[in-house]
Amino acid sequence: MQVAVLSDLHLGVKDKLDQFYRAEGAEQQLYSLLDYLERTVDKIVLLGDVFETLRAKTFNTEKELVRILKAYPEFASRILDNPKYELIQGNHDLDTVKLLGAKKDLILEDHGEKIYLMHGHQLDPMVSDFWTNHFEHFGVWAGGWFARLGFDWTNNMNKISKKKALEDSWPIGDFEKMSAMVAKDRGCGIVVTGHSHHPMKKELYGALYLNSGARVEGRHDLVFLDTVHKDYDLYKTSLLLSQNHF
Repeated sequence: MQVAVLSDLHLGVKDKLDQFYRAEGAEQQLYSLLDYLERTVDKIVLLGDVFETLRAKTFNTEKELVRILKAYPEFASRILDNPKYELIQGNHDLDTVKLLGAKKDLILEDHGEKIYLMHGHQLDPMVSDFWTNHFEHFGVWAGGWFARLGFDWTNNMNKISKKKALEDSWPIGDFEKMSAMVAKDRGCGIVVTGHSHHPMKKELYGALYLNSGARVEGRHDLVFLDTVHKDYDLYKTSLLLSQNHF
């Protein structure tokens, strides 16, 4: 089995808050990648925070998800009509379970390998404490309004995150360690998460931990799993420039 894993696109409604769309050419680059993956892999896992529903003008996240799907009709058609796609819920697109049938996690078994896939917010101490658990959505929503007024700190944060990702300078923290331990508890030797925007490939507690990074602000992070050849790769530049790896 060959599986491609993408996460954290944070698709919006193609306005100035849309962290994916404001990178020039991002949408067409994504469709070129998906065209290629649809021809060459068995599954395409979208590992959460595919949609950004928390920065809407109102608190109606279901309505915002519908608006995003209308803004990206080709993408919506692909994930709804092609059985190769597996959609996992993130913490910025909770309504995907109700409206799109997304799963909260996924275990794949093939050629003696078990792979556990989840977005990862469930284990993130930064979003599991009392304050964040009760006020995270309000904070992200308020940040959206600050961005509309010209105070958008996500732009600079994304640039810093991208630089650290390309330099492979994100440290291993409790989130990564807990993800590996949860995978081992489920009898899985490999775990893949998104959520942190920290693309990574590390051996932790007897499990292989991979993070699929993000695809905002022109990023190209992606994880590729090949259970037949036991190849588990992380890409941080355009996969279309590395097709010889397949």
